Amino acid sequence: MIEGNRTTQGGSNLLKKELPQIILLHALVAMFLVFLYVTKNQYMFLIVNVTLALIPFDISLAIKHIKNNWIAGLLGLVRLAFYPNTMYMITDFIHLSAIGTNIQTAYQYAHYSILALGIFSGVLFGLGSATLVFERFVRNPDFSIQVLFYGVLSFMSAVGIYLGRYKRLNTTDLVTNFHGTLVAIKQSVTPDMLAFVFCMVLVQLFLFAVFQIMKER
Repeated sequence: MIEGNRTTQGGSNLLKKELPQIILLHALVAMFLVFLYVTKNQYMFLIVNVTLALIPFDISLAIKHIKNNWIAGLLGLVRLAFYPNTMYMITDFIHLSAIGTNIQTAYQYAHYSILALGIFSGVLFGLGSATLVFERFVRNPDFSIQVLFYGVLSFMSAVGIYLGRYKRLNTTDLVTNFHGTLVAIKQSVTPDMLAFVFCMVLVQLFLFAVFQIMKER
């Protein structure tokens, strides 16, 4: 009982220590979203995309501090459904076409900065989310376990990104139209889709490797 109380107290103290940083992070995101809404710029869709990317990160924070493995595992599944929304934002660079790709005016500078800020935020939420979940469930991992975890996650995410970008499916479709989603996945398996998934897996694994190396320094 004493040991259990110590563990609970330790987790509570850790949460209190991290709380100011968590609040600051959400305040920065809120400021960015309000800025997008007030300025009515070309990239209003970032309000939705950044919010969706933040959800799996917040779920991962909850998972980190939940001691019950069953509850943490169920939340992990929910988080997995939302996770592709983070790395999906890499493909948002396609929207540069809305302002032109030569980027030579103040208008273009501003909009490119807005788009880049939204995209990099979403990707960082994804990297942080995956790391939090990995460290919560895997104790003393070796290199092969890390490669397996991030490899499978990257593959599942890449498939989700493809379905979101080219089939216009989203996380809610898993609940509202599960059968239709399965049919769409089956029909999506083409050489182009496999090439896209392969490239996105490599991109994500590279980002994970860099993120982990920097985190360990």
